[in-house]
Amino acid sequence: MIRALRATSSPRTPTPTLPTSRRPRPPPPPPAPSAAGGRRGLGCHLRCRATLAAATNAPMGQLQQQHQEQQLRKDLYPQTEPYDFGFLKVSGVHTIYYEQSGNPQGHPVVFLHGGPGAGTSPGNRRFFDPEFFRIVLFDQRGAGRSTPHACLEENTTWDLVADIEKLREHLGIPEWQVFGGSWGSTLALAYSESHPDKVTGIVLRGIFLLRKKELDWFYEGGAAAIFPDAWEPFRDFIPEDERNCFIAAYSKRLTSSDADVQAEAAKRWTMWEMMTAHLIQNHENIKRGEDDKFSLAFARIENHYFVNKGFLPSDSHLLDNVDKIRHIKAFIVQGRYDVCCPMMSAWDLHKAWPEAEFKMVPDAGHSANEVGVAAELVSANEKLKSMFTK
Repeated sequence: MIRALRATSSPRTPTPTLPTSRRPRPPPPPPAPSAAGGRRGLGCHLRCRATLAAATNAPMGQLQQQHQEQQLRKDLYPQTEPYDFGFLKVSGVHTIYYEQSGNPQGHPVVFLHGGPGAGTSPGNRRFFDPEFFRIVLFDQRGAGRSTPHACLEENTTWDLVADIEKLREHLGIPEWQVFGGSWGSTLALAYSESHPDKVTGIVLRGIFLLRKKELDWFYEGGAAAIFPDAWEPFRDFIPEDERNCFIAAYSKRLTSSDADVQAEAAKRWTMWEMMTAHLIQNHENIKRGEDDKFSLAFARIENHYFVNKGFLPSDSHLLDNVDKIRHIKAFIVQGRYDVCCPMMSAWDLHKAWPEAEFKMVPDAGHSANEVGVAAELVSANEKLKSMFTK
């Protein structure tokens, strides 16, 4: 029986193991932005939850909590290498790459990358104590090392939610912590609301609820007021008579039968986001937009999801279902000056879910690799770690 960051857990139904293939060495990772030590979690996933009732409202308790928070580690952990990796066939079309690092007997955590279409990178492992956590990364359908590359067929939010469950079952993990930022926060909410009994804790960053007003802000001219220099190349690729909806106009070109048109549209789409993802523009991040393979998957998959409104049944679906996860200990980390996923979404989630701990980083934009955001993400994991060990 696993003790939880919630009051109860539901019965679990075993699912057949899915096939996997392994290689002697993992393939080289795609270009990635950089990101900046612990106690061994001896079988901690067998005693891995605590309840929200553990917090105290007494003044002395608040002082103790503040002191404990000051003592928490906030630096990124040193780079660690995977001890296991593989390829899992999740449908007749798709095979996803996954890897495990850290402590094989530690508390499981799954990292959900952004985009959709961005894929994972080695720096993603650094948010977690490798002696305590069993760190699971995977590339979502069509992204990173998953195949087929940049494929839109059978690629929806609910396909990815099902893939997360297939991977959990394949790895023999009863339940795990969920960690995701940007699109990863969208997917983390969709997964957790669908399978709350499999989630021990949640850490979210750069909240994206995939509502029309969020898409309009970033792709229909709102963010252009702050980054007009980055906006113009994105805008100018589309003829004036199609500029009433840039998402639709780019969809036409990203699905074109002309590979050159696809490639140019992908670079323009990707570069717009890479140039706006940091409070202070990050040249290493911008270089990612120049990589043909990365930008094709990033742009095609991202646009595919956005033109289909995230495959969500309603604009407010993720907020409407917060009650399903209200009992799970959670953290929301948001950069005040996030242009890609503006703070209105994190604020709306905070108001709907006041039980989740909300951290606004006053001097940061969107990226998880900005110093203040990274520090709060590490701190959130450290807080969950301390709760799991009580």
